[in-house]
Amino acid sequence: MEADEYERIAAAEDEHWWYRHTRSLLSDLLAPWLTRDRTILDVGCGPGANGASLGVHGTVIGLDAAPEALALVQQRQPAVHAVRGRVEQLPFADATFDVVIGVDVLYTVGPHTLAIEEMARALAPGGVLLVMEPAFTALRRAHDAQVHGRRRFRRNDLASLLEGAGLDVVRSTYGCSFLAPPAAALALWGRLGPRSHPGPPSDVDRRRLDRVFSPMAELERRWLRHHDLPIGTSVIVAATRP
Repeated sequence: MEADEYERIAAAEDEHWWYRHTRSLLSDLLAPWLTRDRTILDVGCGPGANGASLGVHGTVIGLDAAPEALALVQQRQPAVHAVRGRVEQLPFADATFDVVIGVDVLYTVGPHTLAIEEMARALAPGGVLLVMEPAFTALRRAHDAQVHGRRRFRRNDLASLLEGAGLDVVRSTYGCSFLAPPAAALALWGRLGPRSHPGPPSDVDRRRLDRVFSPMAELERRWLRHHDLPIGTSVIVAATRP
């Protein structure tokens, strides 16, 4: 990811509906494991707000390969312990963490199967790994290229990858279902529309849509507390280590 994208994320993540919605979903879906004194790893942490939101439950380590991201963590989220490293070779011993989260991490790394194996390795028995990734290759659009996104996932495929790493899948669902129609339209426009009309530098810059999407996200969040979704622009899988 480009350095200026981290700056855009840092400027938006406190107020932008998507980042607030993501943190709320993390809290909801991880609730059974978020007791006191947890050790929590936020892989590919970026500016660090996702991990910081879980800090009341224990010690949070934010890992990222980009020094620009870690500098923002240190500036904005001092309670998060910033560590430089790659998810494909985590600098931690086996069974170190009670909770591991990865948001849009497998989307960008090289050997994503190795990344999953490493996250599973670092997870303590009884702990949980939650990954949230962009869904459906057909929805790929200009934003993917901007942030160097390599791949998108289907729910069953991502769940199978976590099971292949020795984990037990306890939840798999799509998210942001209300974004699927406009995302499909943007993807189609990107393939068929005029090349001379570039879009905004990234999805982060579309904050004017907060008033439209924020209430939709809250309704979906309530639904996801008890039900799965069959479609969406994100796929979310939670799995435990036996």
